Amino acid sequence: MPLSDVTGRQIKAGRALLGWKRAELAAHAGVTADDVRAAEADATPQEALNAPLAATRVRLADALADAGIAFTNGGSQGVMLRPRSEGLRPEDLNASNDD
Repeated sequence: MPLSDVTGRQIKAGRALLGWKRAELAAHAGVTADDVRAAEADATPQEALNAPLAATRVRLADALADAGIAFTNGGSQGVMLRPRSEGLRPEDLNASNDD
C-alpha cells in the first residue's frame, strides 16, 4: 500500500503498536507533536486535501515503516508489526544491496 494512502487511524495504531508517544514519533519523522495530532485526527487521506498534511502523513508513515510497522489494506485498513527477519522493504531494494 502506498504510504500516501495511509490514514490517520493507521498512523495512530502503528504508534500504539510500537508504544510510542506522539513526541517520539514526531522526533523520528522530523515534525512536531502537533503535526502528529493533526495527522492522526484525519480519518482518511481524502479528508486531508491540503498538501502540508498529506506530506506530514507520508513522513509519519515512513518513520513508522522504518520502525517495523506494515500498513495493510486487504479489504479493510490496518497495521501490523513486521517480523524483524523480513529483510529489506521492496522500496529499499537497489543494485548496492543486490547479493
